[in-house]
Amino acid sequence: MTVKERLDAMADMALMEQKMKETQEYGTVTEGVYPMMTSDALPSDYATTGVQIFTPDIWAVAKEVGAEVINSEYGLYFFMYRGIAFFKYKRGGLNALHG
Repeated sequence: MTVKERLDAMADMALMEQKMKETQEYGTVTEGVYPMMTSDALPSDYATTGVQIFTPDIWAVAKEVGAEVINSEYGLYFFMYRGIAFFKYKRGGLNALHG
């Protein structure tokens, strides 16, 4: 990817994140289902991309896509969907980057 392609992709992601935040429905399963951080949050031997979401009920979100939530020993809950690990910290609050 060229620098321009990377910046275009990042700008598209930022716009989509903002749209998702603006249109989320509070008190429903969609609440908090938008990406805030893309990272390799899972252990290095678990070669996958992880996306942190801030839903109050990660189990309901996973159920919507037919996935099973895994209770990780690394301080988070996650489920796999389309090859991406969607995760939430067990503490339920924001992590150090956001809090």
